[in-house]
Amino acid sequence: MKDIAVKSATGQDEKGVFQQTITFTVNNKPYQVTVNAKFASQQGTPYFYNKDTNTVVNDGSTVSLNEIANGFTPDSLLTAIKNHYAWKTSDQSNDSIEMTTTASDVESQLVAQDLKRASNGSFDYPANGFNLKLTAKTENGNTASITVRINASVNYNAPAFVFDGNVYYNDNVMPNGKTSGNLVLKDTDKTKVIVNGKFNDAIVTDSVQAYVQSAYGTDFDKTAKDLAAHQQLINPSNIKIDSSKVNASVAGLYPVTITATNPAGFTSKLVVYAIVMGPTEKAPQEYVKADNTKVYNINGNVVSEAAKVPALSKGAAVYTFGKVTVNGVEYTRINKEDSNEFVKSSDLTATKPDTTVPSQPKTIMHNAYFYDKNAKRVGTDKLTRYNSVTVAMSTTTIGGKAYYEVIENGKATGKFINADNIDGTKRTLKHNAYVYKTSKKRANKVTLKKGTVVTTYGGSYTFKNGKQYYKIGNDTEKTYVKASNF
Repeated sequence: MKDIAVKSATGQDEKGVFQQTITFTVNNKPYQVTVNAKFASQQGTPYFYNKDTNTVVNDGSTVSLNEIANGFTPDSLLTAIKNHYAWKTSDQSNDSIEMTTTASDVESQLVAQDLKRASNGSFDYPANGFNLKLTAKTENGNTASITVRINASVNYNAPAFVFDGNVYYNDNVMPNGKTSGNLVLKDTDKTKVIVNGKFNDAIVTDSVQAYVQSAYGTDFDKTAKDLAAHQQLINPSNIKIDSSKVNASVAGLYPVTITATNPAGFTSKLVVYAIVMGPTEKAPQEYVKADNTKVYNINGNVVSEAAKVPALSKGAAVYTFGKVTVNGVEYTRINKEDSNEFVKSSDLTATKPDTTVPSQPKTIMHNAYFYDKNAKRVGTDKLTRYNSVTVAMSTTTIGGKAYYEVIENGKATGKFINADNIDGTKRTLKHNAYVYKTSKKRANKVTLKKGTVVTTYGGSYTFKNGKQYYKIGNDTEKTYVKASNF
């Protein structure tokens, strides 16, 4: 052949196929051929994976399908599987993979496992699930099979509970798949938690409804209204209440386990918490580790700072109502009637911390007023010079000035004294200066030289001659220097 011209590849399509167009002439007559090419590596073995989590499903693993309830068919089962699971090839190519398991295959497997079957051919969902073998084939002919355990995280054929208007399944699981551990029984005008020193079972029967199941047809109930419309209540004789952990004489929050069994023999459990409002001093007690510890409210899985609830101080006693874990963080419930105030458990300690503030005695060298944390005068009381005062170990800067916080009985008072009245201020003389006792008399014959650094205490005093003087010397002697010399 002569004059064969080859054009470049046109690219890869969605199935991983490369196309190339070849043009050539034979006996001066033009020809054109399109060639499809596929890499040998795209011959992968199929494997099964979860589309929701993008994780591989191994042979023998459990496949959770919460859509499947009583009255499911092989077709509805396959549809549910395809909604959440799929096949890929081991080389990650986009080969077309066919699920070769048919509805007929599924039906044969279910019958072989003795699943209960209705007259219309649909199947009841067994309490413990069932096995299912699935097969697949790539367009290249590679095949694979896997056997999985079909089971729901919630058995809708087991009893369902309604508490405070919300639906719960076994182990406090809600319709959205989340678990709530914040179900609290409270005293009402009608029903009390503790009666004659014992837990009152009637508060459970008044607060919790247990329905035979939530599954009906090929669907299941998700709301209290739907349950009431489609399901029957379980006979109280088939409901057991375990309140053995409730201490009726000690304030606290205690778990109560409710177990309900339906006519089919399926059992579900719900854990609620009983508030015992006993004497606070008898409640379990922990202590706050540090100042400004936050208080939280918890609603379901939502944690928020408690509005209008002040932060707790170091050493404050927290009387507890038990603990709750939300998003991996443990919170301790505070002994309150509404029982919805929490502190992070990590912020508490079983041993009361030492809350004594380190302090030191200081001598007031100049009459001193008290100020608050914003440097505003507090009252009219003052500390007079040469008296002792107990203050913090270091100063606090407020508005650019140094202050000492006053400590009383080992506690910070929130009252501050200008540090200049205690430690003084270093000033440099710009003239030679005498030291005076009064406006007319010198305290001694000493002459302080220009450039000398002298410590003065507090503000200046106005003497009888109308001139201002600073007190110098850390003592009770009458020693003053004219302010104009600094």
